[in-house]
Amino acid sequence: MRRLEPALYPRGPEAEGALALRVREAVQAYFAGERPDFLDLPLDYTGLSPARLRLYERVRLVPYGRTVSYGALGRELGLSPRAVGAALRACPFFLLVPAHRVIHADGRLGGFQGQEGLKLWLLRFEGAL
Repeated sequence: MRRLEPALYPRGPEAEGALALRVREAVQAYFAGERPDFLDLPLDYTGLSPARLRLYERVRLVPYGRTVSYGALGRELGLSPRAVGAALRACPFFLLVPAHRVIHADGRLGGFQGQEGLKLWLLRFEGAL
């Protein structure tokens, strides 16, 4: 979890302002079990390909407590399952784009930026497992 603290609780200029406060409050509400998604928070997709933008927006729609497979997302968006996995590994929006809800079709969790234990914890926290 320490590795994630800078992303969840930034310091410096990026930690100031109304949006930073909204994100901080939203994340705290999520972990208090009071918030199932972050759809109302704007994300800055500057520099991302149209395919990644579509994928990230689609993953944001995966409901709390549910999962979807890499393959299903790939078929829906015209991407290979590996491309879906690679894009999610590179996703800079931890938790706001709930990549932890994307798993293998056979139920295996798959990677999560080297934090498979965290992925398992988040899915159990949400009641998906």
